[in-house]
Amino acid sequence: MVNDLAYELIQELGQLNLTISVAESLTGGLVAASLTQIPGASAVFKGGIIAYRDETKQQVLKVDPALITKFTSISEPVAQCMAINIREIMNTDIGIATTGVAGPDKSEGFAPGIVFVAISIGDHNICQKLELVGDRTQIRDQSVNEIFKLTLSQVV
Repeated sequence: MVNDLAYELIQELGQLNLTISVAESLTGGLVAASLTQIPGASAVFKGGIIAYRDETKQQVLKVDPALITKFTSISEPVAQCMAINIREIMNTDIGIATTGVAGPDKSEGFAPGIVFVAISIGDHNICQKLELVGDRTQIRDQSVNEIFKLTLSQVV
C-alpha cells in the first residue's frame, strides 16, 4: 500500500529539485521503504541509515556520545543531530530523523509512544516531540506519517 504522504513528499521534492536522506531508529527502515515505494523516488531520495542502537548512532551517524549520555537517545538533541548529520553524510538538501519508543516496553525511562521526529534543511532545523498511542506497529506507522507531515510543512 502506497503512503499518500510519501507520494506527496516525493512529488514536492521533485518539483523543487531537492534531495532527501533519512536516519531512522524506532521506524527501522519504514521511512525509507515508504519513500522508495513511490515511482521516481530515486530522483530525490539518496538513501538512509537505520541506527537502531546507540553505538550505531555514534559510530555511523556521528552523534556525539555526550548528547546521548546527557539527554538519552530518545531526545530532541539526538533526533536533531541525526537529521543534521544524515544530511551531511549523504550530501542532501534535507535530512530527516526518527527516534523514540515503539514498545511494548519502556526504554530509557520513556513510555511507548514517545517519539522525536526531526528535519534539517540548510540552517533550518526543527524537531517535534510526539506522544503517540497504539501498539508497536501503530506507533511506528504514525511516526512515519508525522515525519512526512513535518517535512511537507517545511517544503510546501
